[in-house]
Amino acid sequence: MEGVELHYVIILLSLFVSTIGSVLILKRKNNKLVSRLSAFALNMFILIGATCILYSMDEEARIFGWGLSENYILILAIPVITWINLLILQFAKKEK
Repeated sequence: MEGVELHYVIILLSLFVSTIGSVLILKRKNNKLVSRLSAFALNMFILIGATCILYSMDEEARIFGWGLSENYILILAIPVITWINLLILQFAKKEK
């Protein structure tokens, strides 16, 4: 797998995990604010962790810096994925 395709797989995995996690928290806690914050926290944890792991494995990025590698795509995806999660949470029903 090429590096760019791997980034997209990680982003989709982060979207999937954070959406499921935030919906489960919404169902249990019945609080949208906590659910939104959990989606943001899950996205940050997954994407920043993946960025650190990919950076440590990429010798070219260590030598030439972040500018020439495409690892920054994962960090730039955090607000986009969180925004998509917030849109999805609008359609999730709270239990009464």
